[in-house]
Formats: sequence, structure tokens, C-alpha cells
Amino acid sequence: MKKMWVWIGIIMVICLVVLLFYPFDKLVIDRNEEPLEAKYAAFQEVNERYRSSVFDVDLVAHVVVSSAASPNPIRIFTSVNNQLIIDCDAKVDEETKHDNRYYKLNKTGQIIDSIYLAYDGYWVNFIEDFIVYTSDKDAHYSTWPLNGDTTKHEVAQLNSDLTWSEEKVDEKIKSIKANALYYFFSSAVNNDVWYHRAYFYQDKKWQMLLQKMPGYVNIPDEEGPFRYRKDAFRSGEVDFQIPKDVKLLYFYPEEKIKYSHIIGGGDGGFSVYNWRGKGFFTTKVAGKDFDFMVSKLVVEKEKHNGFKPSLFIVKEPGYASDLFNPAFYHSPNGFSFYSPSAKELYLIKIRR
Repeated sequence: MKKMWVWIGIIMVICLVVLLFYPFDKLVIDRNEEPLEAKYAAFQEVNERYRSSVFDVDLVAHVVVSSAASPNPIRIFTSVNNQLIIDCDAKVDEETKHDNRYYKLNKTGQIIDSIYLAYDGYWVNFIEDFIVYTSDKDAHYSTWPLNGDTTKHEVAQLNSDLTWSEEKVDEKIKSIKANALYYFFSSAVNNDVWYHRAYFYQDKKWQMLLQKMPGYVNIPDEEGPFRYRKDAFRSGEVDFQIPKDVKLLYFYPEEKIKYSHIIGGGDGGFSVYNWRGKGFFTTKVAGKDFDFMVSKLVVEKEKHNGFKPSLFIVKEPGYASDLFNPAFYHSPNGFSFYSPSAKELYLIKIRR
């Protein structure tokens, strides 16, 4: 809490310095007096106030997490039964910073279930029909992705007393790789002793084989649990190019301002004078044109990028710019998701 107030104080001082040395009228260099073309007047920003006779737009996920460690705080991945699962970082304070909330959607885009998983020492792994909870000590699983059942079942442990010979363990691992429906490995430490753990689903039950190791064992991605999870979308993804499924129809300049680009990595940044205004875009949702507007937008075209437009949001004159990516996920089942910022996710469907 003390650190938070220190940062708030630093930000206030910076803002005061900006206002003292760069009065507002010096940050705004020019203003556009030309009116907006009438054909763009009906375009709206994508938020909970979006109204349309064709589309329903609903806010389905909003997170408050703000940390460099969570550049993609909302994820969408495919699941069983033609479902999608939305995975949201649930951080609101230090106690919840490792928690997650999951929403399950059916093939029509309807939220049919949700689950809040508070971090309690277990890692959460989505493996097709199952959630497998693993830790350095034990493991359990549920069938929530398949049928909504949150009951936790124990994962049976093999060689828990470490009495198996190395040959027997090696033969079992070969058998697991050849015959198990699902399997993955992890490296764990307990009381300064390293273990290799093989988790596998066979004979309609989850089991875990324990193997004592002389030290840390690196688990390649092709044998880890994340290979079973197929992320389809992540909020906060940045790109200097506009997505191919989105078209910038028109940029309406409102005011020419001074702003900055923060490079990072100890290289500081640099100032820019450019027009800020509204961007008018279109994409396809279920085969129909979905038009939308983005405010506080600046468009830059540089030689190194082949003069293709790069988009940035500048909240106020004199502020640093944020790279903007109008990112959509279009489901083959006829609905779409849109993330105007890393912290928000909207569901767009044809109105029935």
C-alpha cells in the first residue's frame, strides 16, 4: 500500500511539472475546424452503450489487474463440446494476484457456467475434459470443462515410497508415452529434493508416477501440460500493423498535439507532433459489416514500416502513447469478441 501511494505521488509531481513547463495551449498546436462527414456520424465506440438494430454488444469480461507481468490478462481458449473458455486474471489486490476466473461459453456464444479458482498452492492445467490441479506435493482433478462438475478427485500416486527400480520407472514412462490418452510431465522440489512427475490418464483415471532425481529436470514444451490448451485470443496483444480482418475507413483529425513515445529498456523516449482524432473502422461479424469508432487515436506512417498505418492511443496532450491494436476473435459459429484494451472483452452477436 505504501508503494502505491509513493507511485501516485510521483505521477502527480510529473503531471504538475508537465503543466508548469508545458501549458495546455502549447501541447495543442492546432485544431481542425472542418466538420465530420455525415456518413461517419452514426459510428459508435465499442462499449456497453453500443446500440444497433443488427448487433448485440455485451461486456463479458473486465479485469482490474495492472502489471507488466500480465500484458494479456484475458485469454480465450477452445474446449470440449465445441465450447470456448474465457480465462481472466482476477487480481484486485496482493491476496488475489494469482487467482483466475473462468467463463464457459457454448457454441452460440452464451455463457453457461463460470468458476473462480483462488490460488492455493496448485497449478491449474486444462486437459481436454479435465482440470488437473498439480503441486509439489500431490494432485487432484475435476471434470468441469466437460460437465460443470467441480468435485475434486484424487490423482492416484505410483512409486510414492520411491521403492521402484530405475528400470521399472523407465519402462513405465515408455508405456505412458505409448498408451496413455493424455500425459504430461513436471519437475518439482520438496525438502530440497527434486522429483520428476509423470501425470497420465489411463484406464479412465488420472495417475501420477513419482521419480527421484539428482537435480532439476527441464520439461520440454512438447511434454508439458500447456500443449493441450489451444489459446485462440489474448487481450493486450500489440502489433504495429492493423489486423487483416479490420479496415481503417477514415481518420478524422481533431487536434494537433504533442505526445511522446516511451521506448523502454533504458533508452528513454522521444516527442512527436501529430494529429489526434477519431478512427472509423469496419470488420465482419457473421458475414455482416460491423462498423465502429475509436477516439483519442493517432495514426503514424513511417518509412521503415513501408508507410503502413500504425495506431496509437494518446489519452491527453503531452502524455505517452499506447500502441493500439483493434483485435477481434471471430468464431466460426457466428459471433465475435473484441478487446479495445487489455482489460476489457466484448461479445458481439447478431441480434435475434
